[in-house]
Amino acid sequence: MNPISSTKIINGTKAFVRCDLDVPVENGEIKETYRLHAILPTLILLKNSNANIIIAGHMGKPKGRSTPSLSTKVLLPFFNKHLGEGGFELLENLRFDPGEEANDPTYAKELAAKAEIYINESFATSHREHASIVGIPKYLPSFAGNRLVLEVATLSEVRDNPKKPLVTIIGGAKLESKLPVVNKFLEISDAVLIGGKLGLEWKGSIPDNMYLPKDYAPGSQDIGFQTIKIFSDIIKNAKTIIWAGPMGAYENEAFIKGTKEIAEAVIASQAYKVVGGGDTLNALDKFGYLDKFSFVSTGGGAMLEFLAKGTLPGLGVLGYQC
Repeated sequence: MNPISSTKIINGTKAFVRCDLDVPVENGEIKETYRLHAILPTLILLKNSNANIIIAGHMGKPKGRSTPSLSTKVLLPFFNKHLGEGGFELLENLRFDPGEEANDPTYAKELAAKAEIYINESFATSHREHASIVGIPKYLPSFAGNRLVLEVATLSEVRDNPKKPLVTIIGGAKLESKLPVVNKFLEISDAVLIGGKLGLEWKGSIPDNMYLPKDYAPGSQDIGFQTIKIFSDIIKNAKTIIWAGPMGAYENEAFIKGTKEIAEAVIASQAYKVVGGGDTLNALDKFGYLDKFSFVSTGGGAMLEFLAKGTLPGLGVLGYQC
C-alpha cells in the first residue's frame, strides 16, 4: 500500500477521503467520537498540504434510501471544530444511493469524478465490496490513510506473532455472517469465548477450545454469573487477547454486567489487548475503559476478517499483499 503520508500533495489537489463516519448519534448529538478522531491526522495532513478535501462515508443502514436521521450533516460541527469552517466538503451519506452497496460502476465513476486522488481511511468498511471502497480506486490514483496503515501494521503483527496463549472473545449477533471467522479463530486460538446472541445461535459440535455461555441473565440478554467467572478465569492466563462484540444488550443497564465484567477481566490481565467493533467501542467508552487497551481497532467485522484472512477487498485494490 502507498501511504498518503509519503506522497507530496500538490497545492489544490482534490482528495476524496473515504472516512469512517459511522458513529452513534442520539437526538442530533454524537455520543462517541473515537472513529472520527482516528481519521483526523490524515485530514489535517491534507489541510496542511492545501488540498481540497472531500470527506465521504456512511452512517447506519439506510438501505439505499434518503434517511434524515442518518444524514452526515450532524457531523459538520465536529469537522468545523477540527478543520475549520469551509476547509472541506462533507458529502451526504453514501449509502443513501443504492449504487454504493451494489458497487455500481456508474456510481463509482460519479464519485471518482469529484476528485483527483482517492484515500481509504475507513478500515472498518474495507471488508465490504462497495463502490467507495473497491470501485473508486479503479479510476483514481489511490492511497492508504495514516490510520489504515496503522491498523494493518498492528493487526498484522498480532496475526503473525501473537504471544500465547491467544484468547479470542467474539460477541454480538449474526452467527451466520461470523461463522467463517469463528472457525478460523478456532484454528489459531488457544481459547475462543463466544458471548452475546452468538452463544444461543450456535449449532452442532463444540470444539475443545470453544467456550459457549453456561448461563444467561433473565431474558437471555446477557451472559450470566457462571459464564462470567469461567471466561474471566481463561482471560486471566492469556498473553494475547482479541475482542470484538459485546456480551449482551449493554445499551440496557439491566444487561450491562457481562460486557463490563469481561472488559474488567481483560484490562486486569497482563496480555496484549486488542479490541474492535462499533458496539464494543461504544460500551467501553460508556465505561471509560477505551484507553486501557493496547490497541483499539476502528473495525469489528473488518478486524476479525483481516486477522482471519490476512487481507480485505479494500486493501487488495490498494495493492496490499498478505
